[in-house]
Amino acid sequence: MKQFFIFIWFFTSLLFSQEVEVYFNQVAENNFLLGMRQYAQKDFKTALQSFEQSKLSFPMNHRITAAMIMEAKTLYALKEYELATEVCDSLVNQFPSSLYMEDVLFTRGMCYYNQTLYEKTYREMENVVLVAQQRLNKEHSIKVIEHLATEFFSIPQIDSLLDVSTNEEIKNVLMVVQSERLFQNGNIDEAKDLIDKFNPNIAEQRLIFRINRLKSRIEKGNAVRIGVLLPLLSSTSVETREKKIALEVLEGVQLAISDYEERTVPGQVTVELDIKDSEKDSAKILSIISEWSVNNNLVGIVGPVFSNETIHAAKTSQAFSIPIISPTATDEGISSIGQFVFQANSTNGSRGKVLAQYAVNILGAKNIAILGSAQPYTSLQADSFIVEAKRLGARIVIDRRYKKGESDLRSYVRAIRDAAANLQPEYIVALRGKAETTEITRRLVSLGIRFSLIDSIIARGASLNLTAIFGDSAQKVADQLKLTVKRVIPYLDSLQYPVTSIDVVYCPISNSHEIGVLSSQLTFYNIKATVLGSGDWYDANELDLNKRYTNGIIFGSDRWVDRNEQTNRIFTKYAQRYGRTMSENVMFGYDVMTLIIRQFKDGALTREQLAEALKNVTEFTGIRNTISLTKDRVNSSMHILEYKNGVVSKLQTFSYQ
Repeated sequence: MKQFFIFIWFFTSLLFSQEVEVYFNQVAENNFLLGMRQYAQKDFKTALQSFEQSKLSFPMNHRITAAMIMEAKTLYALKEYELATEVCDSLVNQFPSSLYMEDVLFTRGMCYYNQTLYEKTYREMENVVLVAQQRLNKEHSIKVIEHLATEFFSIPQIDSLLDVSTNEEIKNVLMVVQSERLFQNGNIDEAKDLIDKFNPNIAEQRLIFRINRLKSRIEKGNAVRIGVLLPLLSSTSVETREKKIALEVLEGVQLAISDYEERTVPGQVTVELDIKDSEKDSAKILSIISEWSVNNNLVGIVGPVFSNETIHAAKTSQAFSIPIISPTATDEGISSIGQFVFQANSTNGSRGKVLAQYAVNILGAKNIAILGSAQPYTSLQADSFIVEAKRLGARIVIDRRYKKGESDLRSYVRAIRDAAANLQPEYIVALRGKAETTEITRRLVSLGIRFSLIDSIIARGASLNLTAIFGDSAQKVADQLKLTVKRVIPYLDSLQYPVTSIDVVYCPISNSHEIGVLSSQLTFYNIKATVLGSGDWYDANELDLNKRYTNGIIFGSDRWVDRNEQTNRIFTKYAQRYGRTMSENVMFGYDVMTLIIRQFKDGALTREQLAEALKNVTEFTGIRNTISLTKDRVNSSMHILEYKNGVVSKLQTFSYQ
């Protein structure tokens, strides 16, 4: 935390104000500006010399106070805290009316802080708040006060500061910290009394949020319960796919709770699980949720995992106003059941929409071709992509879907090439005789076209290519000049000429085995467009096997694991507990439970508060995926990945806008 304050203040507008007479001096000016450049480059030792020379160049020069404050800041950067304090003292004594006074006080306060003189630090920051004209100085000083109260001052010390403080903003900060600490220590009544004295009319939003969160925790108690509803099928010993998935999701949920409990500090919310077996029975689901509805401590439900069960559970949960979030269900329309229903996994429709926005808004696609599987879920992605792309102003040039098992895609890709060629036709004017040629030339010259250019084109043959002169406006010009033209599709049968008029080919596939067939045909027919794929393209082995054709492929996926300290710690913990590697289903459960715990930590401790918090979740970073629920309470975040030079890498995380 200490590092946070080292460079907490910024360059201020270095003005000058004092009561004594001063004189402009060019040497002082040059040395000061040189010192500022050196300071910006973090060459602090050299900068210190420049500021000292500026200060001493001429008695009472126009830069003397600016040089002094920068000298103090530079000494601070060099960790010469006592020397920096002496310079600040000198500036205060010599120039008490300087406009730099708030910077001087803040700098001196930070010097005290780094010498562990915390009470002196507090006094200086309090003085900054009282005199500050610069917003950042005031905000930073209040944050330092909050840090001191949280980390270094005892409850009696804070009480003493509250008794003598005259500034309402400082008192608000101290009351928030003190009430939280009293609550953690079990002094609930004292915490309530302090909350009542808090003044929300002048408080920052973050402080109001903390006070309201604490109120909720006091009113509700410090324990919440989450229902976990999964098809565990505990009555049978037969291992089924459904049972395996449910058990793995449960392991992820329990791992998240265990990890939270190990890191819980006194006063934090206690989270309890109530695990129930849905038995894949709609009547059982209704009974369980009905029973939960009368327990006010139960504020939300995780599960089920399959869409058909989730629909039954969502209808009942919505009826009782209990937030329910499925980690894995992908059917369309589940979240539309009501405001208490959430899907942490993307639907196929949402995936298509997100990739359409990426294609148009990020890749800049105007002309788009669709080539994908006719399987129902991939077709749904393609249909959603088309609707969104058109809404954003892009043109769908051609749409082709191949059937399951179909491996000869030549006719589809050839159709794309034909459609692309028709986007760039050439408009040709036949030249019949000298008189007609002269008249056509006259009309073109009347539009401002140079005669020499027209003459050189005519000299090449008995026809005039208007497209060569006017580009996309050729047909309009022909109509304006009343010229008879022939529309010609160039290079239709010549594969050596690349197709460049299509910007993106969107390829939602149903199986990664389709990667090789599809990518090779696009390459053979010389389609020079960005290939944008669906999540099934994320198969490193298939991409490698076809790297001659797949280099540069971009695709969207809802799974991407960043290997960092946090994820490595969780993977290790899981392996130690279960003796195996975390599966995707475990990650689904872990991410959803961690997301809910985050809302609890932020104060959402009732059903209504949890529902409100979840619908405002934007790009919550889990282990497996990123979760954004602001679009219809369905996850609308995708990782945009690229396969290039044999490596899959993440370009960005993109959410529906």
